[in-house]
Amino acid sequence: MQIQKFGIRKLRNEEWFRFHTEFSELAVLCGLIILGLERLYPPFEALYKEADELLERLRKSFITINTTEANQQREQQYRGLRESVKTFLYSLDANVKAAAAKLNDVIGKYHATIMRGGRSAATAAIDNLLQDLTSTPGGMDFSQEVHLLGVETWVNSLTAANQTYKEAMAQRIEESTRRPDTGRLKQVRLEMDFLYLSMTSAVNARLAAIGNIPEEEEEEEEPSGPVEDRNLPDTDDGKVIHFAKGLNFCIAHYKAILKGRHTRSEKKTDESQDDYKV
Repeated sequence: MQIQKFGIRKLRNEEWFRFHTEFSELAVLCGLIILGLERLYPPFEALYKEADELLERLRKSFITINTTEANQQREQQYRGLRESVKTFLYSLDANVKAAAAKLNDVIGKYHATIMRGGRSAATAAIDNLLQDLTSTPGGMDFSQEVHLLGVETWVNSLTAANQTYKEAMAQRIEESTRRPDTGRLKQVRLEMDFLYLSMTSAVNARLAAIGNIPEEEEEEEEPSGPVEDRNLPDTDDGKVIHFAKGLNFCIAHYKAILKGRHTRSEKKTDESQDDYKV
């Protein structure tokens, strides 16, 4: 009897971590000294804790405001302001028409950057436009024209939308500084997998020393229920065998996951190729 090998590196992060959790729980239950893992397990456990922290930070890093949506919202408010001003260009009131012409000119000065420039450039352009349309120091102060046309609501909406976008970007930047280096997670995975393989090799050597396992024990079903609730054999050899059987049962589960994923992938490939058949 030997512990089976499988493509542990093909497991996704959460699956991979859960597999190592099940391995760890079973090893501790059966006894690290009995399994001959007392020297290999401590560095594995330290890496396991680090992996847990890295994955938790990765999970939290995906909770963020959608900056694309925020950018689209401010573009809509900008378009609303621009189109509203343009309608007053056809006013019969000379004062209203003149005010609209001024606002249309100042909006036009920033239009290309806002609509076709990068997001950072668009943010700066909108900031400058809003300075010009209000009495904010540093701008040209067309607040009277804004009031005359009654487009304060559009100006306020654009101000709020632009601020929402800037806050969304600030949050994303802050999260990116807290987000773990994915390269470190890859390294931790490699080191943990190496230690896992070393530990299973040690157990396999222990199994080889035990010798032939009676057929009835070989075919015995894996106990169900939580690891901590399982009844262990009385002898050290029995605990080693119990560990190997339990781990193989666990490995079979993850092998099935990988096989199912591979089958679905092949099916998608076949369906894609069918599109080209005449």
